[in-house]
This record gives sequence, C-alpha cells and structure tokens, in this order.
Amino acid sequence: MEWEELNITRRNFIKLMGAAPASLAINVEKNGRKYAKLVDTTKCIGCRRCMSACKRWNKLPPYDVPETLVRDMDGTTYTVVNFKRSSRDAEIGKFIPWSCQHCIEPACAGVCPVTAITKNPVTGAVVVNEDKCIGCRYCFQACPYKVPRFDFHKRVTRKCHLCYDRIPKLKPACVAGCPVEALDYGYRDLILRKARQKAQLIKGYVLGEQDAGGTDVITILPVLPEEMGLIVAPKKVVNEDIDKIRISFSGFSAATVLAGLLYLYSRFGKGE
Repeated sequence: MEWEELNITRRNFIKLMGAAPASLAINVEKNGRKYAKLVDTTKCIGCRRCMSACKRWNKLPPYDVPETLVRDMDGTTYTVVNFKRSSRDAEIGKFIPWSCQHCIEPACAGVCPVTAITKNPVTGAVVVNEDKCIGCRYCFQACPYKVPRFDFHKRVTRKCHLCYDRIPKLKPACVAGCPVEALDYGYRDLILRKARQKAQLIKGYVLGEQDAGGTDVITILPVLPEEMGLIVAPKKVVNEDIDKIRISFSGFSAATVLAGLLYLYSRFGKGE
C-alpha cells in the first residue's frame, strides 16, 4: 500500500514519529504507570560508584578529596553515600545513598518565585532550570530534606535532577553505575511493591511511600529514618501558598536586618 493511499506524506510521517515519545509519556501517565527510583540499603556496599557516575554524566568537577571523605551535597555534588548506624542498635549499620528525593508534590517548586523548578509527573524528575534560577534559595528553605544547594561559582541552585535528559529510555547514571543493583529505576508501582516486600522481610521501613506527601525515590531502610540519623519529613504536603508567604517574608526580613547592620557599621566606621 502506497503512502499516498493512506494520505501520509513524508513530512507528516516525521511529525508523527517526533510526537511518539510525548504520546507515549501521556499514555503512561493515563495508565498510572509512572516511574520511580529505588534505593536498597540492604544491598549497598558503599563503593560510591554512583557518585562517580553522577559526576561523569553531568560533567561536574572532580572531588577535591577522596569520595570516601565526602559527607554532604553541594553545588557540584548531587549524591552522597554515608555509613549510618541505628541509634538504638549499634549492630545495625548501613551505607545510605542520599540525594534529592523528588517529591511527588515538591515544595521547592511551589515556592520558587520564577517557576524555575518543575516536576515531571511521569519520570518523577524534579528539575531546576538554571537559566531561570535567580539564586534566592527559597527552595532550600522549603525543602523538607534541605537538598537544593547553592553553587557559588554559577550563582544558581543545583541538585540531583534524576538524569532527566536520559530517562526513561536509559536509567539514571547512578543506577547504571551500581555494581550490586542496590539502585534501580522503573515503574513506581513495581518499585513500591518490591520495597514493601523487602521491608516486610527485614522488618524495616519504606522511606518515600508517605514521607513528604510521597516521593519518587523509594528507599528501603532497616529501621525508622530518625533512628538512622536522617531528616524526618512531615507526612503531609506543604501548603505552597502559605509557605511561599512565610519563606518570602523570612528572606525579606533577613535581607532587611543585614542591610541595617551594614548601615550601622558604615556609620560607626565614619565616626572613628
């Protein structure tokens, strides 16, 4: 059968092929098959290859110190792996990969005054548009896990974006780089089912199922997050309208106080 009989021109065919990925994403969302990342702390061996893979894919500068000494995220470090022990049982200790939790309803996006942060409801990625970011750092204040970090060189806020530029066709770089399959990425319902089964087996906890209103990073912990020294997020979703007012006011107040101090300093300096 000729293309002309189907009323399909070469240009229309190219348009249809270009629209296919978007259509697929829409169908995935309608069918409820959204994606999420799994972190299984029972498998993690602390090799930190996920950290190296993240650096390579995102073309971030290398570490100034060995990866084993990196304890926290910053503007050029999107993920860290730290060994933590239970506060109640010293025999329980696990390596815990940690990065942005990609909240289903991210408070950071809700308070951003320039809408530089967006959430992809299908892939799960919460992404900062660095071209729009003004570096106000309201997102850090709003984040229940205090994840977004300010890059003093680029003057913007940065964080893990779940390798949005390669998912879902390819798994995030950290997942692909894990040699023991402690990290995974796939349909959220299957990821959640797998996490529940493992948590039930070890009598552990599924972080991200309800925390912060639910996240698209699901972490299997041996005990409650507070026992492992992790930040405990509220179960409910932050009211972004009220929080935006609160955070904006606190930021304005801090700026006013700083300006006042600088003024007093300049006055006293002149009087000497």
